[in-house]
Amino acid sequence: MLRLMIVDDEEIIRTAISKMIDFTSLGYELIATAKNGMEAFDIICDSYPDVIITDIKMPILNGLELIERAYNLDIGINYIILSGYGEFEYAKQAMKYGVQHFLLKPTNKQELINALIEIHDSRNEVQEKQRLQQQHILQKVRFPMEQCFLMESLEWQQDFSQCFQKYDQLLSFPSHCLHACICTFIEDNNLNAFLKDINKMLEKNHITQFFPIISVKNTVILIINVETLNIQTKLQEFIENRTYPSQAVSFQAAFMHFHNVFELYQSIIEKISRFSQILLFDSSLVAYEIRNNLTSPWRLKELENIIKSSSNEMEFEEILNTTFSTSINLEAAKKISIELFLMQNSSVTEYSLDMACDFFRKIYSCTSTQAIYEMLRDVLSTSLQEQLSLDSKQKSYIPLLKNYVNNHLDAEYLSLKWLAENYLYISVGYLSKQFVKEEGERFSDYLNRIRMEEAKKLLALYSNDNIKSIAKQVGFGNSPHYFSQVFKKYVGCTPSEFWETSKTEHVHKSL
Repeated sequence: MLRLMIVDDEEIIRTAISKMIDFTSLGYELIATAKNGMEAFDIICDSYPDVIITDIKMPILNGLELIERAYNLDIGINYIILSGYGEFEYAKQAMKYGVQHFLLKPTNKQELINALIEIHDSRNEVQEKQRLQQQHILQKVRFPMEQCFLMESLEWQQDFSQCFQKYDQLLSFPSHCLHACICTFIEDNNLNAFLKDINKMLEKNHITQFFPIISVKNTVILIINVETLNIQTKLQEFIENRTYPSQAVSFQAAFMHFHNVFELYQSIIEKISRFSQILLFDSSLVAYEIRNNLTSPWRLKELENIIKSSSNEMEFEEILNTTFSTSINLEAAKKISIELFLMQNSSVTEYSLDMACDFFRKIYSCTSTQAIYEMLRDVLSTSLQEQLSLDSKQKSYIPLLKNYVNNHLDAEYLSLKWLAENYLYISVGYLSKQFVKEEGERFSDYLNRIRMEEAKKLLALYSNDNIKSIAKQVGFGNSPHYFSQVFKKYVGCTPSEFWETSKTEHVHKSL
């Protein structure tokens, strides 16, 4: 469901639009109505609408000014502008911000429905493109994630259920039953030839591999889908009839069948965990050692624990810098960063999957280990701050949020949605509920209040400055008029009046 808001200074119009259309049947949820641009902007900060139906001519903050300010918060919002005759100059300006839908007042019901349907279809197309891009990114980093899945599973067998659930989101394990083919007596000197032959056989018979080939001492494990008993027999005969020079013992093939994929992987992890060396082969049959290498579960887990136990950001950066200052190549740096990132996240939700894909895309666009280090440092630094906050008595993201806001009061982009997606990496819905629960007020009220407190200090300190400069310093950009309106709402007078009062008080104190 898309989140919809209606903005108009005439109550009769807000009510009429709210009631004349069945928004739910069109895929919309009407989350709020607002009587002016100021009220609407606060709702945008708190409730993150997807689509806004707005009038142009409104008091305090008109429709165009609202769109301009909201654009700095979220460029993804779609707008439907309701305009009267002679207001198309406003409409032209609105096109700068991607507005495509302009309807004349009085509003025609069918025209409004058509616009809503068009926006809904357009957003669905964008989401489908994003889904395909996400699949492409996940496919690109699939093998490193499969390595990380094995390593985490081996390290935390007692928590395998949680580990499986996380990687199920990332690797999309099939829901249907899989089979494990256990090939034994494969000596090291015949391993490469055997793997090449088995790959050709699987490809020729259209047998899909659902996980890279795993090899432990004289044993190869294939995770495949065997659809018929005939295919199983054919594969078993193919394996057991293989012969190579210097082969001492005939190969054997056994099949493991399970009710679900979870049980299959759990059983495999149990079987391979007792071996000192585990190899995983990529699609080109290049072997990667899972244990006793730079990215073994013990080394990674040790590094993760050191990072988590860091008492401050400087210590954390020093640890990370030491890791990346070693002579590791670009691919190893990418792999380590992905594995550390995944280890920091114990679960993957639909929202964090988007965030993970964005991280993977950025990592694979890096052309140096330094760039990878800097990106990983920024992400893990936020994660470390979150952990320190969650380990405190409050166990909340709110102290982190408030600290960021207090240090970035001049940023126009501040909103719950931006903070959730770009700083805290959590669900905006969860953050919104947590903020109101803990602070007893909406985020927009908190933000405006502390901005006005800061504005009062600046006005008192810089009596020869201008209101436009003060407005910029507290996050109102080039909107001194809007700043004055918000200031009056929260302080009870305009900035000019406050200035004059401060000057008078200063003169009296001097006397």
